[in-house]
Amino acid sequence: MSTRPLGHEIVRLFVLCFSVMILAYLPLIEDPFVRHDDFPALLGTRTAALLKTLDEGRWLNYWWQFRPFFLPSPVHFVLYLTGWSLFSAATALCLLDRDVDGWYKGFLAIFVALSIPAYLMSFWFNTLLPGVWVVALFAVAVVFLPHRTVLALLVVAVPLSFMAYTTYPFLLLTLVLLSRKAPKTYKSMAITLSVFVVSLALGVLAVYSLNYIYHGVFGIPVAQWRNPTEVHSFADLMANIEKQKDFLHKTFDQMGGGVAKHGVFIPLMFLAAWVALFVWNRFVAVAVLAAVLAGLAPLAAKALMSGVQVPLRTLGWVWILFGFCIVFVAVHLSKSSARWMSLSRTAIVCVLLFNILAIAKTSFFAFPPWQDTTRKMASSVPDGTETIYVFGDYMAVHGARKAAIQQTRGLQLRLAYLTGASVFICDDKPKGCMDVEPPFDLKVRKDDPVVKPVGQDVFILLPAPDAVS
Repeated sequence: MSTRPLGHEIVRLFVLCFSVMILAYLPLIEDPFVRHDDFPALLGTRTAALLKTLDEGRWLNYWWQFRPFFLPSPVHFVLYLTGWSLFSAATALCLLDRDVDGWYKGFLAIFVALSIPAYLMSFWFNTLLPGVWVVALFAVAVVFLPHRTVLALLVVAVPLSFMAYTTYPFLLLTLVLLSRKAPKTYKSMAITLSVFVVSLALGVLAVYSLNYIYHGVFGIPVAQWRNPTEVHSFADLMANIEKQKDFLHKTFDQMGGGVAKHGVFIPLMFLAAWVALFVWNRFVAVAVLAAVLAGLAPLAAKALMSGVQVPLRTLGWVWILFGFCIVFVAVHLSKSSARWMSLSRTAIVCVLLFNILAIAKTSFFAFPPWQDTTRKMASSVPDGTETIYVFGDYMAVHGARKAAIQQTRGLQLRLAYLTGASVFICDDKPKGCMDVEPPFDLKVRKDDPVVKPVGQDVFILLPAPDAVS
């Protein structure tokens, strides 16, 4: 039994996680990368946030737009990392027994903090800031409060987290179901699952009701940009299965740091660890399986019936369970002999290093070129500029392809944020540029963007489409 107070332990693990996350995201701390659909939360654009409530049920994120002050992007990013670090630290203390060596708790905390789904999710940090603090504070509650009290809190926390991000509730279920304080009986497991299902149903009902009141639609319709293919026949079902096969390959590619074969190794390792867990502690293994299926079953059914893909970033709770199984096996082996302890620790450190390298590959190499190029463009815009007119293909901007800039709004909102001016991408929306005459020949392109001020307007000519980006 650990003699160190829980408060001291959570502080130590929090500092560890936060320090590691700052190092992992170091190139992006001063100027965080923001996705095109995360800018509304940064800038307080309520109309765009209201649209997300209809097809994604993000009501907590919409209410976030009504905050009385708006902080700079780096502040939001650090606050987000702080919340996720706290969640990661609390998760390790929730899931591992008090007598487990602090070395293993530190590993699990870092594994959660730097999980690939969490990393992929972090680039919507402005939108998800209130949600991440809901799950973080709930995790802290699981650490310090009695199991029954936490179970009652699910009724409030699950609907709130559901209105932040659809799969956040499964993070909460994982903590309560596998909490070291939870009674290790199948009856207790059934009660926890029942309370969770009721809480999730309340969250869905609340979202449906709000959508009906504000949008006249009782439900969460699938947005057309997701290219849904509803199943009306067996042929439709087979087509959706093929679509999911392609998406599964992409998921393995993401998990493997760009190599699908490496990504397949991760679920195989999870399966092996779970089998070992099933042999040594059947109850905990069943609890892990229940937590996995509670989320994957409805998501898989939705994907097959609608053709909508479930991105890797939504599977954060599965990654936590993966880390828990690895640590459980390592702890069990460490009790056998010093040799097994050394081997198990070496193995899980290798897993963690692979995870860190996969993240560093993008945070240090994929996003900085886009950030640097757009900063240079913005710095060429004089103070007091009212309107910026951009000509050319946004994908020709250096760094756009590596950063996977999905839409012209990615460039438009980036420049608007950096300069404070109104920005028109003329190739995308020519109507906004019909009354202006650019001060350069549109057929003559250079390797770098050309920025030319004319009065209170600025004209930007992007490189040719075949330029390296």
